Amino acid sequence: MTNHDFFEDLHADFEGLVARLRSADAAARRIAVMDLAETAEAQAEPLLIGALADADAEVRREAAVGLEQFDGLAVAQALAAALLDVDESVAAAAAASIAELKSPEAAPPLLNLIGHASAAVRIAAWRGLRNLRVEPALAPGLEALKDAEPGVRREAVGVLGYLKHAAALPALIAAARDENFEVRRAAISALAFAPQEATTATVVTGLSDAQWQVREAAAVLAGKIGVAGATASLRAALADEVWQVRGKAALALGKLKAAESIPLLGGLLSHPVSNLRKDAATALGEIGHADALPYLEAVENDPDPDVRKIARWSIHLIRAGA
Repeated sequence: MTNHDFFEDLHADFEGLVARLRSADAAARRIAVMDLAETAEAQAEPLLIGALADADAEVRREAAVGLEQFDGLAVAQALAAALLDVDESVAAAAAASIAELKSPEAAPPLLNLIGHASAAVRIAAWRGLRNLRVEPALAPGLEALKDAEPGVRREAVGVLGYLKHAAALPALIAAARDENFEVRRAAISALAFAPQEATTATVVTGLSDAQWQVREAAAVLAGKIGVAGATASLRAALADEVWQVRGKAALALGKLKAAESIPLLGGLLSHPVSNLRKDAATALGEIGHADALPYLEAVENDPDPDVRKIARWSIHLIRAGA
């Protein structure tokens, strides 16, 4: 097929889709919208935007879903309007597509909605702003941390974390003590841009949080930015009741090269959860101290092939380093 034939066929296909969009049958219009989205062609964008005004809610929902593949101001404006749709499924689909926006030019219609009376709309607007990383979101983001709705605070924290602005650091540290654990977890994760000395107290407090997801986030942060002042708390976390927390604490201790943790990490190599054994073996390899060799050699025949592989690689790293 020549290029000319291809474009002629594409044009004919779109003519057929446009005709089906005008059908009196809502099911036919819905399928036409789905077919339009599947093409991912630029000329499908205005047609999908137009379908957001269809009389049938299922057609509108499919249009909102289809717009997930597109970007820019026009798409953001259309999806922002769809957040206010009377049908909850349409609004939910619009919110999901808004979260996939990538172009900063899509920000204005979302910024216009962050003060909306509906918490669901505010949440969707902040979630969409996260990936856009636009400076005008900084000041309202700080203000949104006072919102009565935890979901709004959580999403605003995410925006502030992506902006990585020093001015947001005190507010994010304060948000790590929020009454809602999802906000606390998000705030701790958002502090990945902060200097480790500014977050030591937050990590230590987070490692003793009542919610394990917060403890896990604190352990991840400790390893990511190297919070040396949290080493003792990380060692204590190796005995956490939730294995995911133990695993993240182990990995953090490995990144911190905490050689004094070798016996505790070695003890985890006999834990029944293989993922935790893998984390412990990885950490011992990263620490790189010869004292870890007996523990690693003991699991060279572990029943999990991944544990065996990591243990052998860690042994290689230690011996190569020596």
